[in-house]
Amino acid sequence: MIASISHDDNHLTQRWVVMVNGKEVFRANTLMRCDRFICTHYKDGSLPVQEQLATPCTTGNEVMAQIFDKCEKYGYEILDDGIYHNNMRLDQVGCTNGDWWVMRTGEWQQMPCSSAVEAVQSLSIVETSPSIEPTFEELLDRPFEMLAPDEWQRLRMYKPSTKSRELVTA
Repeated sequence: MIASISHDDNHLTQRWVVMVNGKEVFRANTLMRCDRFICTHYKDGSLPVQEQLATPCTTGNEVMAQIFDKCEKYGYEILDDGIYHNNMRLDQVGCTNGDWWVMRTGEWQQMPCSSAVEAVQSLSIVETSPSIEPTFEELLDRPFEMLAPDEWQRLRMYKPSTKSRELVTA
């Protein structure tokens, strides 16, 4: 968007207003004059530049698309009551007024995150119980970005037998 045109009922003669960055830059008595002002000044470069909005996503559909994309990457399933993995509820991810958050199972408040990626990644923390460590084979089956530092250490220290598969990076 380069500018917006709004209608000001409080003004008697020039009710149409051109706004850029929340500031009035032109006023006229018809919508067409405002449109002509924008076109003329945009073409000659004299119209102020519209600043980008700080929030990366503005609609519920954009938020849901980002969450769905990230959940699909991790093999998570989105149902009406939350996000699941292997029939285990991980809980919820969302974006309110441009601020991402996550609420994991067993927690009672939303924890702030910097992005959809971070929010969905943090759901993986509840995926394994702290009392049951995943096997070497289970660690190899996970996406690398989901591995915790101690799991990376386990992979580095593991001495594979001749029957185990090797750790290969592409």
